[in-house]
Amino acid sequence: MAEAMVHSVIGLPSVSLSPSVNCLQFSEDGQAILLAKHAVYILTPDVGINVELSAVMKQANEPAPSSRSARPLGWLRTLVEFDRGLQHQWPTDCQDWGSVCLGSLDPSLQALAPSPAHLTANAGCVLALLNSNLELTIWGAAKNFLTGEILQDVTSLLKEAAAEETGSVLARTLRAQSTCIEWTLQPDWGHTPAPLIDASLLAVGNRGGSVTFLRFDRALRRMAIVDNAAVSDRWVTHLAWSAWVKSHDGTSEAMLACGAADGSVTILTVIQTLAFKPSLSKFSSDHELVVSIRRHEGIGYDADGRAITGMKWANMQGRNPVLIVHKAGTIHLLAVPSPVAVWAGCRTLYLRARPRSVGSSALCPASGICFLPNLDASVVTLSDGSFHVVHRISVDPTLDADLSDVVTSDALSAMSRSVFLLAEPGKMSVKDVDQVNGMTAYDDSSTFMWAYEALRPTDFSYKHDAKHVSTLVVAQLWQEDLDERVIRELAECVARPVSGFGKTPTCHLRSILLHLRDPQRIARLCGRILDVLRHTPCNEPPPQLVISPYEGDGSTKFSYAFVDSLRTHLFGWKSIQSQRIRYVVATYCQSGSAVAEVQSQFAEAANHFISNLRKHMLLVLLRHLSAVKTLLNASDIYFARRTILLATIPAVPPALSKEAEELLSQLPVPTDTDHANATVPDSLDELCPACHAPIPLQDPENAVCPNGHVWARCCVTSLLLATPTVRTCVGCTRKALLPAPEDGAPVHDAGWLPNSARGSWVLRDLLDATRRCPFCGNNFVTLV
Repeated sequence: MAEAMVHSVIGLPSVSLSPSVNCLQFSEDGQAILLAKHAVYILTPDVGINVELSAVMKQANEPAPSSRSARPLGWLRTLVEFDRGLQHQWPTDCQDWGSVCLGSLDPSLQALAPSPAHLTANAGCVLALLNSNLELTIWGAAKNFLTGEILQDVTSLLKEAAAEETGSVLARTLRAQSTCIEWTLQPDWGHTPAPLIDASLLAVGNRGGSVTFLRFDRALRRMAIVDNAAVSDRWVTHLAWSAWVKSHDGTSEAMLACGAADGSVTILTVIQTLAFKPSLSKFSSDHELVVSIRRHEGIGYDADGRAITGMKWANMQGRNPVLIVHKAGTIHLLAVPSPVAVWAGCRTLYLRARPRSVGSSALCPASGICFLPNLDASVVTLSDGSFHVVHRISVDPTLDADLSDVVTSDALSAMSRSVFLLAEPGKMSVKDVDQVNGMTAYDDSSTFMWAYEALRPTDFSYKHDAKHVSTLVVAQLWQEDLDERVIRELAECVARPVSGFGKTPTCHLRSILLHLRDPQRIARLCGRILDVLRHTPCNEPPPQLVISPYEGDGSTKFSYAFVDSLRTHLFGWKSIQSQRIRYVVATYCQSGSAVAEVQSQFAEAANHFISNLRKHMLLVLLRHLSAVKTLLNASDIYFARRTILLATIPAVPPALSKEAEELLSQLPVPTDTDHANATVPDSLDELCPACHAPIPLQDPENAVCPNGHVWARCCVTSLLLATPTVRTCVGCTRKALLPAPEDGAPVHDAGWLPNSARGSWVLRDLLDATRRCPFCGNNFVTLV
């Protein structure tokens, strides 16, 4: 096997980790989340985002040029510090020995679970954090998804729920002591356009042998209990969700594996039914989610007294998933019976040590489990640094590789050891152990990401926390045709995109953007990439906007429905998300190419996709303005006239221009009693903040005055930006005005908005609906 290609080596001083299959994982925001003893490190790869080079972490030890790609993969880092103060004193709740928590002696973080995207005001994720005192908290972003705050103490909620149940004081206390957590992704209901519905569930196992299901309320920024299920008379120590599968219209199912302290595994089937109810507003439909939970009697694992160290599902296309359970020295596979399954039931595979160092052992705990669908194989890493490959997992699982298999346990273990020797600055020997504490697949293929710590077990001297140094590595462990992979995966991404409420395009394209960092690959594949971007059809239907006219007053419920309709039509159409993906790839290749001709070709393609996205946004605005034209005040009419003017410039299709002209003829005339008249100008020209010269609305991107002053425009409203109080897209760096405050304050109290816009409720709702960039689909951040 050839030499490993090392993309990144990042040193993390004073970072102490514990081996866990969830120690290192990716969120739907595209960030890697590393769980340390006293902090959570949130690491953002510098591909697909625009940041200052000074903010990117430096490589710990620069590998030799022959062993890595042309440009090292950089990372931006932030951390969530752990407050070691205890919020709950369990002895005050119960004096029984069974409620004693030894983790309170040295509090530390024990587990984390990232939520799906679009749960915060900035369309980001929240984190569920579990500490060694069995306390559960929710962390969320404050002004951007790089920094945040603690949102809720969930343990207090669990205590309140347990107090209402029957049983002894000890039993109620044990049900409030959380031991493990796992968050589901969002199910795909198959609706077009996809509505923004949070159907994700946070499963929380406890010492009482039950699992509590909670859901995050975006409006209240709080978790709410949905249901509870008893699974064992022992502690629930591990949880693992399978992917959601749509059984029929309006119903999705997922399986939750619950591992207990006695080594048993219970499978719960969770069924969610989505029912829409008619709404008076006609803009959006109210919905109701019904959750039912039942025990899966067809499969499970009996107690054997052996502790579980890791558990993950291998989700496969066209058949039921397979559960991978690791215990010391063994891997257990559980497959649910189905008509298309080749095998079902439980199988046990026995591990053997891979000699790498003096610490090599098959009895070490698991530190990573991932499934590689292209190889029909699963990779399990142990804390001794060894990699173990389970081949043909859907057909006939085995640890024994065929002669034709390039990916084998011995080969991956040897390759990871060579990366360790390459990354460490000093001379390493067989006495030095690369303890892998977390591992995940970076691209679902040959590139892996893992965190290790160099140890010497034969040295029995004490090593305090400040001396622990962890290293984060991203490396390709076997050779493959990356050019063909890039083209194949790119075609798949643009043909079958997810909705704009799921993963960001940067996260969805993580594998592709990683391998397109090489300018030579971009030049080599230029023609094929452009052919895929321009000519690969999207399998999703094109937008069909049918907005019924509204007849009623502008109540609060109507405003919620109007925002929901705007958001759904801006981000719910998967075919429009396909255009955003094409635009992101085109601009990334344009900036990463070193050839002027190639740059111009990708720039031309990017302009084409941005034009399609702007046409869609104008169409959404025109249809919604037409539906509520009887409710428009003077500020709304001013904003509508600006939108109509942008829809009649020469580059806009004639059909869209005709629709804009029809709306212009139907706009009402502001009344004399309209208080917004005093602040709304008659002319659509804006005044230059520097010289007060009039600036006509001719370019939706920039405003240029006759004296040469250039100002950026808001990418959502096209208003001139003359304030530093804006939000910036991390992908395309476009800027937008901030939405109205979340505390319900009226939009006219927002001092950063121009006078002509403060009285417009349409503009307020539009800013509220666009929590992500409408052009590249990435997150906004507010710079302080």
